[in-house]
Amino acid sequence: MIEIRLVRPNRREFRRDVYRPGVISLSRILWGSLGGGIFLALIALASSAAGVGVLYPPLAATCFIGATCTYLRVARPKSVIVGHFIATVGGLLGVAAGDLFFAGGTMAIPMKLGLAVLISAALMQILDADHPPAAATAAIPAILPLPAPALVLPLHMAWGAVLAVLFGVIWNRFWFECPPPEEGCGRAWFNLGMDRADIAGTGTCALATLLMCAKPWSQVTYEAGLWVMLAGLAVMSLHHFFGARELISPMDEACPLAAPPRTGGPGPDSGSKEVTR
Repeated sequence: MIEIRLVRPNRREFRRDVYRPGVISLSRILWGSLGGGIFLALIALASSAAGVGVLYPPLAATCFIGATCTYLRVARPKSVIVGHFIATVGGLLGVAAGDLFFAGGTMAIPMKLGLAVLISAALMQILDADHPPAAATAAIPAILPLPAPALVLPLHMAWGAVLAVLFGVIWNRFWFECPPPEEGCGRAWFNLGMDRADIAGTGTCALATLLMCAKPWSQVTYEAGLWVMLAGLAVMSLHHFFGARELISPMDEACPLAAPPRTGGPGPDSGSKEVTR
């Protein structure tokens, strides 16, 4: 059942049990809508001033999520930053494949769109950086002119994503801890509930964003920022592989629907639950 809360903005309205899907909160409407608009306006101003071209439509969706749905896993810094970067890579690969196999045909644009989203969706999931707005990042190169050379556009999108993350953290910390602690992750550097590699990668990307902003005054500093951004993205994208556990099980063992029903014991909504990671 939908809950409508017409309560003036206060910290209680932003706690996890209220600030969640299924709750229409006046506080969330006011704060989130204002924040999303401000985030995108600031990114556009920074992009214009620094000459770092980005795709605004997908970043608009990211700003909305960062301002109103911070509790979602797809809003975590890694998902936002790596998601836009790797989706841009996937989109450009899809466009290249479409041009290679369907150049000049009536199926060219539909196939480029399909391939762009397919490749980017696979890459985002492999890198544990699924971010739905980044699917638009992947699709746009198939139909619209690029705001930057293809070689640097993925890093430019990461730049815009970092700004969205930083604006979201500053904006939401007025009411609650942001970014919200990740489930099952202990406190690490700066008392953040994130993996240390994600903290290090986010910090490195933030430094790169600052360096890239110097493009109008120093091309060397801008290019150094590109390399620093790439290093930060590598840390955030790849660290989870080193602690990953591979699980291959037959369907009759892995799927609970295949197991016979149990009798006695707690029902589906009571008792403890075991989670396998």
